[in-house]
Amino acid sequence: MRTKFSLLLLVIVVGCVACTTATKETTIFDATAGKLRLAIDNRGKIIALQNVSDSSNYIAEDEASYLVECEIYKPDNEWTGRPLSAKVISKSNNGNAKIRLAYNKGYKLTVLIEPKQDWFKMSLVDASPVAEIFQVIWGPYRTTMRGQIAEWLGINRSADFTIGLLSLEPNTDTSPRTAASYTDKGSMMQLSAFDHTRDRYIHIQRNVLPQVDSLRKAEPIAGFTVVGSSVALYGCPSGKKTELEHLEKLVLAEGLPHPTYEGVWNKYTDAGKRFCVWAKYDEKSFDEYLKLSKELNARMLCIRNEMLGNWGHFEIDRHAYPGGIPAILEDSKEARKSNIGLTLYTLTTFLKSNSATEPYIAPVPDDRLQTWRAEAKLAANTSAEDTIITVQNTQDTEATVKKTKVVRVDNEFIKFKTAAVEGDKILLSGCQRGALRTQAAEHQANSRVRLMVFSGYDNFYPGTIEMSNECADRLADILIQADLDNLVVDGFESCFETGYGLYTGNIFLKNIFAKLADNNKEIIATGSRFSHYSWNFYSYVSWGEGDRDRGFRFSMLDYRLSRQLELSRNLIPNKMGQYGGASDATAEDINWVMQLATGWDSGVDFWFDTKSIKDNPDYAQLVKTFSDWEQANVENAFTEAQKMQLRQSDVIYKLTHKPDGKWDLKFEKRWQNEKAVLLPPSVMNATPVNGGEQSVKPLSIDWSWTHNPALYNEIGLSDDLISNADGKETTWKVTFPQYTENPKSWFHTPNRHLLYVIRVPENAASAVKNFRVSVNGKTIEIPATLQPGQYLSIPHLVEVACIYDKNHQVVDEVYMLGVIQHVDKGKTETVGLTCEAVNKDAAPEVIMNVRCQNGYYYHR
Repeated sequence: MRTKFSLLLLVIVVGCVACTTATKETTIFDATAGKLRLAIDNRGKIIALQNVSDSSNYIAEDEASYLVECEIYKPDNEWTGRPLSAKVISKSNNGNAKIRLAYNKGYKLTVLIEPKQDWFKMSLVDASPVAEIFQVIWGPYRTTMRGQIAEWLGINRSADFTIGLLSLEPNTDTSPRTAASYTDKGSMMQLSAFDHTRDRYIHIQRNVLPQVDSLRKAEPIAGFTVVGSSVALYGCPSGKKTELEHLEKLVLAEGLPHPTYEGVWNKYTDAGKRFCVWAKYDEKSFDEYLKLSKELNARMLCIRNEMLGNWGHFEIDRHAYPGGIPAILEDSKEARKSNIGLTLYTLTTFLKSNSATEPYIAPVPDDRLQTWRAEAKLAANTSAEDTIITVQNTQDTEATVKKTKVVRVDNEFIKFKTAAVEGDKILLSGCQRGALRTQAAEHQANSRVRLMVFSGYDNFYPGTIEMSNECADRLADILIQADLDNLVVDGFESCFETGYGLYTGNIFLKNIFAKLADNNKEIIATGSRFSHYSWNFYSYVSWGEGDRDRGFRFSMLDYRLSRQLELSRNLIPNKMGQYGGASDATAEDINWVMQLATGWDSGVDFWFDTKSIKDNPDYAQLVKTFSDWEQANVENAFTEAQKMQLRQSDVIYKLTHKPDGKWDLKFEKRWQNEKAVLLPPSVMNATPVNGGEQSVKPLSIDWSWTHNPALYNEIGLSDDLISNADGKETTWKVTFPQYTENPKSWFHTPNRHLLYVIRVPENAASAVKNFRVSVNGKTIEIPATLQPGQYLSIPHLVEVACIYDKNHQVVDEVYMLGVIQHVDKGKTETVGLTCEAVNKDAAPEVIMNVRCQNGYYYHR
């Protein structure tokens, strides 16, 4: 028995050794490109993303990062996920390596890695069986880097090093919400590519993972698989200058789009952030608006919808511009004499008849217009006058008919008001016959009924890439023929309606800029939606709505400021967006927004009409204010310290142009919205959890300590929450007050955000550092040091904390780590504070006040 047991034990041990040997982790690829070392093991796991200058390896060890993951076609998509193994199947003398990764159920991907001078080019060159693979994902590559990410551009940063992932072709983009995001212990980056050979519809929504919409369909594209997806992985020293230099070299070498304006790459030019006048002008009133633009020292003039008679073929509106393209060209030449460019504004691929009939829609609809997957048939003959249409209730028709208000029967569009199911039939009632400029007609029973994808602008969408590209080609022609300088692709989400994810929009922009390049035409451009690959094309991002209820200064300030940080960390010139109602604003209003834009190194756009602004009693001062701030910006007249002061939104500065040509900047006053309702601290009902009764004391500051000008309907501060700087967390329960939002209000926001004021008393025995504030376990870190008598505030819903001295003067700004926590109205949350004394022998008292606000617009 002893011998048998020994033999059995030997077999088990040998077996375990063999098993261990089979799964032993070995490095199969290890190379350097520029300052970045990349190493991959035999499981396809990335084991090194290393800065070779100081040997810092930033790859996270607590959760694996694989070279590429994949998803296969199944009814609900099956995630094969991470590779089981990886091996090098070929290697060349120049360091290029082909790596084959094996996945569950026999799936295989082959990646070619090419170490370049300063980056790794990684391309998917084979997949098996390729027809069954729905999506591949480069990453996620998880790092320990805790600096500011570039969520669109795909960058992770430490204090001094940057690692980025850049798409090299338009089908590789963001599958999740962003190309980079924070993790609990660092950050990560990832990109993905989809297969388009089947009719699966990839639904894109803001801030939501792409979903497959079973009620929609995408036109299959033969041969368009995931093979060909390609990315660049790079590392370089952190900093805007070095990152842009590195990226420009990569972009040029890999043949990516490299748009220029006036000979300067669109990421360097300031043209996009210069002041733009938006106006409703036409051929007759153009000279008047050009004169106004000159007076205001504007760089661009933008006409909105009035130039185009239809959307799709983009024929010039002959009511607005009887002279057509030649007249617009003459206006463009005249404007350029004053260094002012003109704009082509479009709703991208929204298809609609305006003053002119859109040929895609009427009189005979184009068969490529986007439809829902389900179709139906007429249940009975129908005359041209019938206002109730009966269709057969086939599979999915009942679910789909609730999502549209337009059907197509033969060559007629029929609008209907209601749809009622009656057994195997659906009654469409309140029908408008011959809708959308088609012709009402008789139709026979069993005629095909197509359910159209129809939107709130009374518009349709292209259903194929070919149709979308036709729209792009026409827009490029207008830019070239009219010699325009600025392209605005508003409604860019229309490109998502073909169902190919982000690919349609990427190829739309790529085709426009390729045609412009072929004709030596330079422009700047912006759009309403942003993705990773479209970063190549945009010179700026500009959006903003006027607050119709509360006035000029209330116009989405938190959103606008959050956008400045996003643009800056994603290496795009800053823009504060468009301000409506500028014609009726006061000189102080304009001074305030221009100084704020200056502080953020940003531009700003304004809506004007010449009559209203000239009727404004402040007209002369308005003109001088616009002109002076714009000129001072162009001359880079302010120091970084002055710009920090100008970023304070609760102050007004006066700018004077002195006789010697220099600029004088003086503090004038602080201001606050007096109409905001101040809530008592009792509504937040702060109570101690682990700090005892002494950890809550009566509120001892007022709202001015927040340095927010109270641009809300309601504002409030909690009682003083007392902690000690001993490295231990003190927690409290805090209730966010109920607030009944007007659902029709344009600034309606579904959730609320908690912000903070944190003080170190003047008599504290030590400075305090490293503040961490948690809300139900979600933490933001503020890597700041407060001296006795100083305090910090987070003035706006952006990840910047400002440090103030005892005289309430800003002395520094600190970028926070993490995302500002949001909470539900009326909910009680656990709030915690942790901080440390600089002098370890002390544990001074620290006071925090939680801030709330209601009635504002914030959307990210």
